[in-house]
Amino acid sequence: MNIVYFVIGNNVVIHMQVEFSICTILSQIGNEDTIYVVTDTPAMYCNLPHVVTIPITDECIKEWRGKHDFFWRVKIKVLQHIAQISPNKAIIYLDGDTYLHGNLTEIKALLNNNHGMMHLDEGCPSEMKERSLSMWQTVNGKTYAGVTIGTQHHMWNAGVVAIPASLASKATDMALTICDCMLDEGSEPVTVEQYALSIALYECADHLIAADKWIGHYWHYKYYWSSYIAKFFVLSYRKNLSLDQQIDFIRKTNLRMVHRWILIKRTFAKLTGQIY
Repeated sequence: MNIVYFVIGNNVVIHMQVEFSICTILSQIGNEDTIYVVTDTPAMYCNLPHVVTIPITDECIKEWRGKHDFFWRVKIKVLQHIAQISPNKAIIYLDGDTYLHGNLTEIKALLNNNHGMMHLDEGCPSEMKERSLSMWQTVNGKTYAGVTIGTQHHMWNAGVVAIPASLASKATDMALTICDCMLDEGSEPVTVEQYALSIALYECADHLIAADKWIGHYWHYKYYWSSYIAKFFVLSYRKNLSLDQQIDFIRKTNLRMVHRWILIKRTFAKLTGQIY
């Protein structure tokens, strides 16, 4: 399996999130697995096992943004690039604010059975508000890449995108075409790449499954998870833990329980107006 991250910029907090996510993968990774980090700061990841960095330049990012200069089109291009350089492996793309808390072997088995995955089913954009609804009203009933957009095409959260090996090229090519066609229509660009990936996986895979059973995605709780991750790395440094010891600690930690405690902290903060 190819596990893929895309991260640019010098924000240390984001790099800590990505490294922590990678460590959760390393706690279960197999010898046949490769972690690709597509980044403009490859030195941040050069000493991690199983990690192959793919340096990316500003010029490449500009090209991958496309003629409509849509930044998140780059996510599809990253997936397409991995499918091209390693065509015989399943792909799982992860945003930096994710962590593996389930069994990676179960994910591999589902992908081997031609199932696709994204983080969560958010419903049909026709039932959404504001910009997502505006996007839907622009593209509903239109045909792109041989697919006529309808209410069967739900919006799935793209913090996780997992594609079977046999579908990697087909699904990423279809997603890119759909994305570009929707942008050509003048569609609201806020979630276009997410919807394009959702449609492509719905059409290509036998089933599209929510990945939250195995992978957490804390985009609503970044402040609290960032604090937890910073504490983890600071304590690891102070205790002089090796990378193997850090990974073993993560392996033995119930990350679902960590997230429950974070939910409690966030709820308390909202009720009291205090942040801890």
